[in-house]
Amino acid sequence: MADKRHGPGVITLLVYLVSTASLSGGLSGWLYATGALDWASTLSAPNWAPSFGLLNLIGLFIPAFAVIALWILQRSGKDGMRLACSLLIALLLAGMATQICIFFGMRDPALGFLAAMAMWVYTLFAAGIVGRASSAAGVLLWIPFAWVTAMLVLGFEFMRLNAAGTFAGGI
Repeated sequence: MADKRHGPGVITLLVYLVSTASLSGGLSGWLYATGALDWASTLSAPNWAPSFGLLNLIGLFIPAFAVIALWILQRSGKDGMRLACSLLIALLLAGMATQICIFFGMRDPALGFLAAMAMWVYTLFAAGIVGRASSAAGVLLWIPFAWVTAMLVLGFEFMRLNAAGTFAGGI
């Protein structure tokens, strides 16, 4: 599949992108099929918050940047760091899906905020480490980091406005 001298080819990138798009689309379908987006639209939201439909649409494309970063890393990353950083990016993708499952599956804004905070810390860590192995891949990971940052801020507002019985009730 990959030449040791040149790394994975364009076909590998296409397989990565199609797989990621399929999984993102399946997760999006789950949100609609389970009524999670209907539940989310009943939450009190800040005035500046975009609709969940728009967030869902943007969220479909964000993992593609991490996948392209993975491909670039595997092609040009430092030899000793290539496998470790590939695992960091794979865990980043899994964490993004887990964050969505926690917020919408458990239907708890406070847990969703805690998941977003953990994801923010992990994404910052992963982008920094991957950036040391391949600067181009590290730069591409700043787009998912910006997305996770926006979701952290939005998650805090949802928790603050909707979680009266939790630790956020007095904020």
